[in-house]
Amino acid sequence: MWFANRNDEGIVYNKFFNPMPIKLIALMLTTIECCIDEWIQGVKEDIRFTAITYGSVYNNHLNSLQRFDERTAPYKLFKGFVTICMMWLGVVDTPTTFSDASRISDEAIEDAIREHQLQEESGRRG
Repeated sequence: MWFANRNDEGIVYNKFFNPMPIKLIALMLTTIECCIDEWIQGVKEDIRFTAITYGSVYNNHLNSLQRFDERTAPYKLFKGFVTICMMWLGVVDTPTTFSDASRISDEAIEDAIREHQLQEESGRRG
């Protein structure tokens, strides 16, 4: 949609997407969550994407992203956040509720910091 080809907004106006605004990432994650919820029973069920239904989900994502950005600022990890999101949104064994699925734990953030520190150290030694 924004990055499908050379003429899409994300490419033409890339300065507005680099870094990608936290509010946009939170909205994208909330949209993805809605899409997953539509298929949670194995059959597509239309779910209205409204502030009433998904406002708290959006706020949870936004708060998690802001906490992540603040706590990892010295390591500049936010640029690599999309990769972390993909891992975080991976397949889960059991269905989760909106509020459970919409939070990044402090432990996950600490793990990301430790992983970054190890990569930096191995780069210095390498």
